[in-house]
Parts: sequence; structure tokens; C-alpha cells
Amino acid sequence: MILKEILNRRSVREYKSDEVPEEFLNEIIKAAEFAPSGRGTHANEFLIVKEQKTKDEICKICGQEFLRLAPVMLILLCDSNKTDLVVQDLSVATENAFLQATVLGLGTVWKNLNSEWEEKIKKLLNIPQNYKAINIIPIGFPKSAPEPHSDANFSQSKIHIEKW
Repeated sequence: MILKEILNRRSVREYKSDEVPEEFLNEIIKAAEFAPSGRGTHANEFLIVKEQKTKDEICKICGQEFLRLAPVMLILLCDSNKTDLVVQDLSVATENAFLQATVLGLGTVWKNLNSEWEEKIKKLLNIPQNYKAINIIPIGFPKSAPEPHSDANFSQSKIHIEKW
């Protein structure tokens, strides 16, 4: 049941130094690539960053130490020449990547990119201008297992039927 993975998916910012197996990365990217896309364009592409020097440069741009410490950074990119639904397509692909990483025992977190950081990262990584990024996904084995969500976190009062 997918609800188990949804309950277990928590933001992770502390990672073991263990390498993430290539087959795990391929599974995560496959899950992201198979995400729904607006008008069926499937305009997303994927950039993997493992080199420490590059991770350090990205960390300088974004100012978050946990990025440097993750064994892998995954940057989802969307070709804005193919779709005007960039944020939607990247968001749903990110969630698929998060859930697949959870299944594999890996931790992730959404590191938001503002437009200034996005431009600097695109320059650093030679990403074409027509590709857009909204986040970076650090990936690694969590140092500790975060508590899963529970039914106590679920609020029936947030459900409105027919009218507010």
C-alpha cells in the first residue's frame, strides 16, 4: 500500500556517508520520469551531482550545509520550450522521487531554489537557459530514522464536502 511510504516519507537533512548505489538512483529517476506531466509532454530531465567540489559550490550558492553532506544531489529540470507547466511537472516528479527513495531506505528533502540561486546553479552546471529548476533533492541514507506520520497527524476538520 502506497500510504505506508507516504507516512514514512519525512524530510531528512543528516546523511550517512555511504554511497548511494547506481541502481537506486536509476529507480528514483525512473519514478520521477514516469510521473504525470501536463499535456503529456514529459519535458523533465535529470542531473545527478556527486562530485564534492561541485556540491561545495552549490552549497555556497544556497547556503545550506546539509547539501554538502548528502552523498548525491538530484536536480530535476523541465524544458520550458516544451511546456508552460514547469512547476507542476517538477513538483509531481519530485514527489514520485521522494516516495521511491523512501521505499529504498533513503532520505530526501525539498531544497527550494529561488530564481537567483537557480541562475547561478544553471551557470555552474552548464544547464541550458530554457531548462528550469525549482528545487534540489539531496539523497542519502539517513543518519537516524525519522518518526513516521501517524493517524494523530490526520485532521478530519480539514475536509470540506460540497461547500466550505
